[in-house]
Amino acid sequence: MALDVETQGFLDLRDVEIGPWTAARAAERDLAIPSTILPGLIDNIALLRTQTSLFVSALGEAAGEAPEVFEP
Repeated sequence: MALDVETQGFLDLRDVEIGPWTAARAAERDLAIPSTILPGLIDNIALLRTQTSLFVSALGEAAGEAPEVFEP
């Protein structure tokens, strides 16, 4: 599965890079992150990266398979 450059860059981040990456992304968008919430935000970004990695991996494994029918 081919990912766009930004998504692949996000997935390639190491744990120690998430904090600086988060601050840089916020600065690029003129967002001021209060220092009191920054640690929680970084934790959430790390969790999002892990979830995204699992999702992308699962999609790659399922490539070419017929989709499952949703049954509530």
